[in-house]
Amino acid sequence: MAKIREKQAHLWERDEFDWYVEPRECSRALFTVERFEGLIWDPACGSGRIVQQAKSLGLNAVGTDIVRRSGYCLRSLDFLNDKHVDDFQNIVMNPPFSDAEDFIRRALKIVPKGGKIAAILPIVWLTGFSTKRNWLPASPLRKVFPLSPRPSMPPGRVIEAGERPGNGTKDYCWLLWQIGYTGSAEVVFLNTSKARDELAVLDSEGQNESSFKW
Repeated sequence: MAKIREKQAHLWERDEFDWYVEPRECSRALFTVERFEGLIWDPACGSGRIVQQAKSLGLNAVGTDIVRRSGYCLRSLDFLNDKHVDDFQNIVMNPPFSDAEDFIRRALKIVPKGGKIAAILPIVWLTGFSTKRNWLPASPLRKVFPLSPRPSMPPGRVIEAGERPGNGTKDYCWLLWQIGYTGSAEVVFLNTSKARDELAVLDSEGQNESSFKW
């Protein structure tokens, strides 16, 4: 009879502002396969991972957040209520999951035509399209990027404390909208392993600016 292995899982207390941190390779992999033209704005930048990875690949990016936690955050800004950053063309974000729908619907209103919105979310988020998220099928959703290996997204304070999370147990994806797009959404399988290996090399060579090496 096969031996049953006990499943190890982390249970963290919920962060007050839903500040959960994705592995760096998630955004690096996205920026490697998807083209973004013009300024990228992350309105929930946290410790600045999305902004840092965009800049490291030669893209123009800026971050804001309701709480300023790093030098990658231009200023404290409440995305849902304050005036937005000027002259941006794209939004790429890991939104607070409790407000993710509001973040995305606001982004869809303010991103200029041709601009892109990318949000990293649990894949199950897509399944609310028939009831609470009935606007989703008519939205300009262009691509869905399922992520593998599964990322772990602990609260930011866990990463700041130096804990290194293991593999995640929840499935995530990047959802990408393009304003003005009217076709069907394409599924693009996104393996983040190559981006993770690239970051490990940069870390070993001391070329990575990120303060968190996970």
